[in-house]
Amino acid sequence: MVAGGTHGTRRRSGTCGISRTRGPRSTLGGGGRAGAGLLAVLSAAAFAVIGLPASAHAAADGTAGTSAAGLFSPPIDYLSGHGPGSVSAGDLRGDGRTDLVTANLGDGTVSVLLSNGDGTFGPPQIYPAGPGPSGLAIGDLNGDDAPDLAVSNQFDATVSVLPGRGDGTFGGPVVYPTGSGPSAVAIGDLTGQGSADLAVSDQYDGTVSVLLGNGDGTFGLPRIFPAGPSPSSVAVDRLNGDDVPDLAVTNAGDSTVAVLLGAGHGRFGPPQPHLTGPGPTSMTTGDVTGDGRADLIIPNNGNATVTVLPAAGDGSFGAGWSYLAGPGPSSVTLGDVTDDGVDDIAVANAGNATVSILPGRGDGTFGPQQVYLAGPGPASLAEGDLTGRGTTDLAVANGRGSTVSVLARSGGAGLTTTGASAGGSCL
Repeated sequence: MVAGGTHGTRRRSGTCGISRTRGPRSTLGGGGRAGAGLLAVLSAAAFAVIGLPASAHAAADGTAGTSAAGLFSPPIDYLSGHGPGSVSAGDLRGDGRTDLVTANLGDGTVSVLLSNGDGTFGPPQIYPAGPGPSGLAIGDLNGDDAPDLAVSNQFDATVSVLPGRGDGTFGGPVVYPTGSGPSAVAIGDLTGQGSADLAVSDQYDGTVSVLLGNGDGTFGLPRIFPAGPSPSSVAVDRLNGDDVPDLAVTNAGDSTVAVLLGAGHGRFGPPQPHLTGPGPTSMTTGDVTGDGRADLIIPNNGNATVTVLPAAGDGSFGAGWSYLAGPGPSSVTLGDVTDDGVDDIAVANAGNATVSILPGRGDGTFGPQQVYLAGPGPASLAEGDLTGRGTTDLAVANGRGSTVSVLARSGGAGLTTTGASAGGSCL
């Protein structure tokens, strides 16, 4: 994703040479939370402490992990549209400043908040999107070097493309069909031809739609691939080392993430499911184990955890391990928010209006969470240098309100919780 900037050699969902996408949202139906059943039990067993790295064992009994109080200043809220379910960050004007975009589920719009360059943002510029905009991605879709917007519209089975003019403004939406109930969208070069394509998770029919780009900002009819029950998010990355982009789709209905290996020319193999925690809501990719492979990081609504699935290098993933987050985790990012050269996990917690930071140790394990206040019902999380100081800051879309919260990285005191109440244990 263009959203949120880059940190070192970390890979994320939707990178693939085109853009970085932020697709997670909190508009999942009830099936992802209630349908865990037997698979939830199996999932819990899969994340037993057995097989974890030594430092993860230590975290399980509270003997490892550090607390870094005051990573962020108290949140500053800016108006967006109603019920923002997704947020992305990116330089929309080519001026080196990181701007914000929200997709507003409550009023069918996207809001653009242009940066003033000092950590503050102007009033929202409102554009129509479609009914129930649920996911959002920023990327150059027509090859003119100006960021465009792609928005999945959950209520009418479409994705809207808003062409960027390069000055922070956008043209009207062009609408393309998808599968039923699109929940998230990702951008990537899925054909290897150098143009941007779209991947959309279709929540209501258990599929992922692939829309191949024509190179001019237009797209063909969707190619439909099976994914799993109630897909909640989608990521594009190279997962088996063959330089052909692959897809990963979280399925809230059966507590899995499905990997669809790319076969070239926009074609994909059958879904290969891997257990997550119950009710996975979102996903990002990145090398957290230091072996040069893209691992999967997934928050689980059903048990307030975030799961790390280590890559095996052939498109499959290990059983993984989980860490406590806050209640109702809805969105996740990966980046160096602690400025120690190691990527950390950030999780938006819709259940208690907070963000959890799990500091990375550099070996695939993470320390106890640090908890910071956000706004009501955090639905989506983006990161980037929002202040112009070269630090990693956070933007949080508050789904039960009409605001986006900006948490600026600083030495000021935030709300920090450590110890047993803050979690940080491996499950």
